[in-house]
Amino acid sequence: MSPAALPLLEPPMDWSTWFQTHPHLPGLAIAVTCLLLLGVVLLPRVASWHRGRHRPVLDPIQLEELLVGPGALVVDLRDPARFRQGHIRGSLNLAWGPFEARFLSPDPQARRAIVLVDETDAVSHQAYALLAARGFQWIYVLKGGLRAWRRAQRPLAKG
Repeated sequence: MSPAALPLLEPPMDWSTWFQTHPHLPGLAIAVTCLLLLGVVLLPRVASWHRGRHRPVLDPIQLEELLVGPGALVVDLRDPARFRQGHIRGSLNLAWGPFEARFLSPDPQARRAIVLVDETDAVSHQAYALLAARGFQWIYVLKGGLRAWRRAQRPLAKG
């Protein structure tokens, strides 16, 4: 084979040449990466927002102000082992089973708000629906649950 018959091999493309031939791809890759990260961060909050639509919810700061002010009954719906690892000071631990049997009808003398808390707020919204159907008023859900409480760096009691 003569040298003229051999196919010419192009040298490998370096990054600067690649960026010059495809100027839109780096920006597109960065945009897709940012959208994925944004989705991962916001997805739990979007789910919490969707559950809390048309329901009274409190963020961690509002709950802390309510606890300092007129007071509220904070009902922690997690299992006792998780409760002992850390809970909101003064909260009552009632897992889902005992909760359904304990709150059968509202006490007409009760004047305290009930704030429902669990890890993410999913169980709290189920409990909210149950209490509302049974005639309870002044019910709130901690938006985002204890994850939001920890994220806001609010204090937890142990034991």
